[in-house]
Amino acid sequence: MRKWLTVLLYVSGIALAFIYRYDLLAWLREDHNLFLSLGAATLLAIFPVLPYKLIIGLYGYAYGSLAGALLCWSASTLAGAIIYGIVKYMFQEKASAYLSAVPALDKFTAAVQRRPFAAVVLARLIPVFPQMAVNIYAGAAGLSFWSYLAASGVGKIPGIALYAFLGGQLFKHPRSAGIAILVYVAVLALAVLSLRPRSFGPKND
Repeated sequence: MRKWLTVLLYVSGIALAFIYRYDLLAWLREDHNLFLSLGAATLLAIFPVLPYKLIIGLYGYAYGSLAGALLCWSASTLAGAIIYGIVKYMFQEKASAYLSAVPALDKFTAAVQRRPFAAVVLARLIPVFPQMAVNIYAGAAGLSFWSYLAASGVGKIPGIALYAFLGGQLFKHPRSAGIAILVYVAVLALAVLSLRPRSFGPKND
């Protein structure tokens, strides 16, 4: 019963956030209360009714690139920890059974569990990878919480820094924004090259 209530509350939260998404955006543009903005960014990460890249850019515009990035990094990391906890402590048994029942997922999970830190960092770095899926999968696979949290924090930095910078600087300094995008692509390529061989290779330690 408690599990179904959690699902119902989550779906209801998504529905309400979707209905009032434009009001939320308007409020975020006008209100600069630090704690309310942090709470709003956390809720929008938990209930992803809007692309979070848009939220990061909006915060970069409202607070400046650095403050906007710090707010969104804190909020999205907190939201990820909450989703991870809900999945791990309320749904892990069924989720683990499902992962084990699918051979491809079972092998993938075994590989991830050998290098959980690198795997989560890599997943966070890939811009097209659904970040909510990372939170849910980490909880379902039973990855170490602190390893998952640290890897999430590290992996989020380049993307959040870029989108917050674009939000704060795109219209003021378009040339700098272009350079930032090139730097991000270079950092992403280097990270993928350095992390990928160890993420799914045999564990040596």
